[in-house]
Amino acid sequence: MTRQTRMAMNSGFPAGRVDLNELRAGPVEWSGNLPAEPGAWGLDELGVVDEPLLEFRAEAGGRGSVRVSGRLTATLKLACRRCLDEIEWPMEVVFDYRFDPAVQEWEEEGGVFTLDPNAASLDLVRPLREEWVLGMPDYPVCQEGCRGLCSVCGADLNESNCSCTRQPGDDRWAVLKQLVSDGQPEAARPDNDD
Repeated sequence: MTRQTRMAMNSGFPAGRVDLNELRAGPVEWSGNLPAEPGAWGLDELGVVDEPLLEFRAEAGGRGSVRVSGRLTATLKLACRRCLDEIEWPMEVVFDYRFDPAVQEWEEEGGVFTLDPNAASLDLVRPLREEWVLGMPDYPVCQEGCRGLCSVCGADLNESNCSCTRQPGDDRWAVLKQLVSDGQPEAARPDNDD
């Protein structure tokens, strides 16, 4: 006799939890939208165009462990790191977690998390938040050739050229610049005292 997978289709995220009692009857699949508010994830810098979509399959494993695999998709609202214009950044995170009562909190790594053996439900918010943060780009730009903002007047150099004159650098660095320009780049390198 084969166990049948039950599908739970919701329009809202069920408090970020998987009911472990349901898993005793067989694997559970879930698909729905997550809250878009930053407070729901503990990420103040989070901005999304629409509610993120989460799809996952949860199944019981050996020795009380649980495997949850799925996909999280969203379109983020980010600021270009050069010109500060708002950009939309599509993001897709594919995950495969194992929650195991034999794993201690300090042993968590690589998608393996601890699980309280007496827990009635499994909290997905923390690992999903980690995936969310890891999936965000480090240096988003609106376009590869973005010229950014003028460092003097703040004008958007993508829209127009400004007439600012660049001030020479700090005179205290002139000696180091002279060493490098005199053909002695090794003088500017740090010592390697092992």
